[in-house]
Amino acid sequence: MDQADLIIRNATIVDGTDAPSFNGDLAVTNGKITQIGRVAGRGTKEIDGTGAILAPGFIDIHTHFDPQLCWDGLATP
Repeated sequence: MDQADLIIRNATIVDGTDAPSFNGDLAVTNGKITQIGRVAGRGTKEIDGTGAILAPGFIDIHTHFDPQLCWDGLATP
């Protein structure tokens, strides 16, 4: 693998597949996740994820637009 732009190491990874969480690394290259698990080598930037939960691909859609639904059914920002 080419050198990743970013590697987050030692995070608790919850991958959204309904599999149990696991401790591991995640590599990002050119804005895309390129590896999850144990990532060999070094990244251009590295973050220690010890004690953090990493949920790749999770999008939090929580907003406070719910009252807006009364006049805008699409909750347009």
